[in-house]
Order: sequence, then structure tokens, then C-alpha cells
Amino acid sequence: SSGINAEWPLRPGGGRRWIRQSLVGASLFPGVVCSTSFFINFIAISYHSAKAIPFTSMIAIASICLFIILPLTMVGAVFGRNVSGTPKPPCRINPVPRQIPEKKWFMEPSFIGFAGGILPFGSVFIEMYFIFTSFWAYKIYYVYGFMLLVYLILMAVTICITIVCIYFLLNSEDYRWQWTSFLSAASTGFYIYLYAIYYFVFKTKMYGLFQTVFYFANMFVFSLAFGIMCGTIGYLACRIFIYKIYATVKID
Repeated sequence: SSGINAEWPLRPGGGRRWIRQSLVGASLFPGVVCSTSFFINFIAISYHSAKAIPFTSMIAIASICLFIILPLTMVGAVFGRNVSGTPKPPCRINPVPRQIPEKKWFMEPSFIGFAGGILPFGSVFIEMYFIFTSFWAYKIYYVYGFMLLVYLILMAVTICITIVCIYFLLNSEDYRWQWTSFLSAASTGFYIYLYAIYYFVFKTKMYGLFQTVFYFANMFVFSLAFGIMCGTIGYLACRIFIYKIYATVKID
């Protein structure tokens, strides 16, 4: 599934970079998780902590990523590429990119990508407090039904905000919507990490190198995963939206 999804966004453009895309999709997040886990584990071993994982177990996890996840992702990419067939864009595409006109600073993709995650973060930051408390204050979290409702609200807000951002971007005659749609939703993870810094300073009593590294490294992985999830939702929603609106364009 990961390989098919990694190769799928490149089909409309001909998919000439599908091998590199699949390799990055298969190794980026597992590589970050393994690297972070190794780093935390080395510090735990140096402090003789009971949370330290045996080195052989870490090698086994890295081997699973290298010899199972990576090959299966490439198999999925090849399968998805062969099954998908020839890409069919919703309308005729000009092979020569148009010059992007100058626009105001708040319509730049960089600003849209940075500011797009504010509202999605605002829809979940209260729930983040209870989730962080269950993680770091060792309190039982039991309102899973409410968390599901918050997740559905997050999906709805992310989809709406990302589509609105891309709509204004296209109105300014800027066609660079792919990464803008992903980053505008993925920036939610950045604000989650900022909230994690606030929570560490004002809500926890952690101190020392090991506890600090353990907290921020795990929160980095959590924020990265959260950002990738939101970015994927935003990109897929914008892709469907753009296909719908451009399918109605009639070009003689």
C-alpha cells in the first residue's frame, strides 16, 4: 500500500521519478524513527537506564526496515505502476510552464504552507493536552470516543483549509499546488511540536539530559507523523478538488 501510494502522485506527470519517490517514501519515516530510537537508546545505555533496549533488538528493527519494508514498498510501487496504466489528466496540459506573475506576500506558497496548519492545530490543541498528560504524567486516557470525534473534526478542518488555500493560490495564477497543499496541512505538526515545547516547560517536571532528550526526540517523531498524516489528507483532498474543477474545463 505504501509503495502504491508513493508512486501514485507521479502518474499525472508521467511518473519519471517513481523509483526515487518510492525509495524516499519507504526509507524517510522509518529512517527517522530508527535514527531517533538509536540516539535515545545510546543515551539510555550511557545512563544505565532500565529503558535501554538491547543493541541486538535495535539491529533487528533496522533489518526489518531494510530487508522487509523497503522491498515490499518497491514491489507495491511496481504493482501500482503496472495496474494504473496510462495517466489521464482531466484536461489538456500545456507542456511549457507559464510564468508565474508577481503577487502579494501572503499569497506566496511559503507563507501558505506555514500558516495553513494554524486552524487544524486549533481544532485539536485542547485534546493534545489530555494526550500529552496520558503520555508524560502517567494518567489513564479513556475518552477514545471523543478522540475519534476530534480526529474527524481535524480531517474536516484540514480538508477545508487546504482546499481554500489552494483555491486562492490557483486564483493568483500559481500552479505549484502539489507541495503547497501538502505543506499547508503538514505544518500542523510544526505547531504540535511548539505546543510540546510549551508543555515541557510549564507542565512537566522533567530535568536532566536523558529526560530532555527522551521527551523532545519522541515528540519530534510524534509531530512528524502527525504532520505527514495531515499533509497526506490535505494533498489527496486538493487533488480530488482540482480534478473535479478542471474536468469541467472545455478547451477546443
